[in-house]
Amino acid sequence: MAVRFKTGSACSALRAFSVGKKHWIRKARMIEFSGGLPSYKAAAKEDNDHMDLCSTQGAWLLFHNDMVLVKSKEPLTLPSEDEGAAFTDKLLHRGALSPARGAYSWGEYPADEPAPQGFEPVGLRELWALGGDSIFHSAGTAFQMMDWRRNCRYCPRCATLMQPAEEGRAYACPQCAYVSYPTLSPAIIVAVVRDGKLLLAHGTRFPSGRYSVLAGFVEPGESLEETVEREIFEEVGIKVKDIAYFGSQPWPFPHSLMLGFTAHWASGEIVPDGVEIGDADWFTPENMPEIPPSISISRKLIDHWLSGGIA
Repeated sequence: MAVRFKTGSACSALRAFSVGKKHWIRKARMIEFSGGLPSYKAAAKEDNDHMDLCSTQGAWLLFHNDMVLVKSKEPLTLPSEDEGAAFTDKLLHRGALSPARGAYSWGEYPADEPAPQGFEPVGLRELWALGGDSIFHSAGTAFQMMDWRRNCRYCPRCATLMQPAEEGRAYACPQCAYVSYPTLSPAIIVAVVRDGKLLLAHGTRFPSGRYSVLAGFVEPGESLEETVEREIFEEVGIKVKDIAYFGSQPWPFPHSLMLGFTAHWASGEIVPDGVEIGDADWFTPENMPEIPPSISISRKLIDHWLSGGIA
C-alpha cells in the first residue's frame, strides 16, 4: 500500500515509533580488495550491506538525478515499503531516517538508468508545495545524507576506499584513520531594519523581480556576528548594529544550515556589489516587491518584520 499525503498535512501521515540506539550504530567491517579500485556501483553496494535499514514507516524516499520519485502528485503518493524494497539491489546508496524525520527508508537510483516505470520525478521545492513542511524536511535530510555519501567514497588524504565507522553517522579510512562526518555549511541570513524600513536585495541569480534579505556563508575563524557584519558590508556597503539571533533552518541545497539574525542599520548608504547583488533598497510594508515563498527562513524573517517583530 502506497503512503499518501494531503497537501499541508504531511505530518499527520507520520507514525511515531521508538528505536533503540543499537539501530543507529553501524558495525564496521574491513573492505578488502586488490588489483585496483572497485567500481562505483560495487563500492556503493558494499556500503549498503553495512547500513542498518530500520525504518518501519512503510514509505520510501527514492532519488533519481537528485529528484524524488513519487507515484503521483495529486494526492502526493510515495513508493510503499514493498515498491521501494524491489529496487534495493540497484540502489547506489541507501539508509533510513531517524524517527524525528519520519523514519523513512531512502535510496539513490542510478542516474545513468531510466527511472522505474510508474514513477514521476519531483524536485524538493515542488515536494514542499505538494506535501508541506514535514515531508520537505524529511526528503531534505535524506538528500543531504545521500549527497555526503557519494562525495566521500574515498579518503581525501590517501584515496583509500572509506567504510562506515563503528558508531554514528561517519565514514572512516581503514588506512590512515581519517574520519568524515556529514557535510554541513553554516550560513547567516539577516533582516536589517532602518527607520521602520526593511533592507531587501535582488540577487543576480534570483528570478526576475524577486527580492530577499541578505545571506552568506560563514568563513573559517569567524563568529556568526562577524559574518553578519562582513556579509552586509561586502554586499551592500553598510554597517549594522544590535545583531540578534532569530532562528535556524536546515537547507538541503545541498547542505546548508541557515542561521537567521535581525540587525539595525548603523551607518553607510546602499551600494550593491554588482556581483552577487544586482539591486538593493529599503522597503516599507506598503511597497513590498516579490519575496520568497514561506518554505524558507528568509520569508519567516520578512514576515516577522511585517508583523511588527522588529522595531
